[in-house]
Amino acid sequence: MSNLRATRSLADLGQNLRQARLSRRFSIAELATRADVSERTLIRLEKGDPGVGIGNLAAVLAALGSPENLAQIMAPENDPVGLSRALDAVPKRGRRFRAGKAKVPAEGEPTDAAPQAGRKGIAF
Repeated sequence: MSNLRATRSLADLGQNLRQARLSRRFSIAELATRADVSERTLIRLEKGDPGVGIGNLAAVLAALGSPENLAQIMAPENDPVGLSRALDAVPKRGRRFRAGKAKVPAEGEPTDAAPQAGRKGIAF
């Protein structure tokens, strides 16, 4: 893998998985059985091997009791760059609306209880 940051992230992920396994007092064999992956795959995952499939990672997370963590990796509310870009896309100025002339009903014409679109103020 050529990207150094990605390599470091995978190594950190592997260490975190190992720590989670040890804190739950699972052996490699026990967690591999619970996740339905081979022991070799689990060892590779804990070493940060980029060749391990995402399905295997999801299975291990589920066996550790945290299957939702995979979906939360790039959730919009956890993505500061995405939120920043979305805020940049919001227009800086609001759209200007012209108030139209209020239509005064002629004598005998029914009036609505709701205010008309061009009228200012609040109707009670």
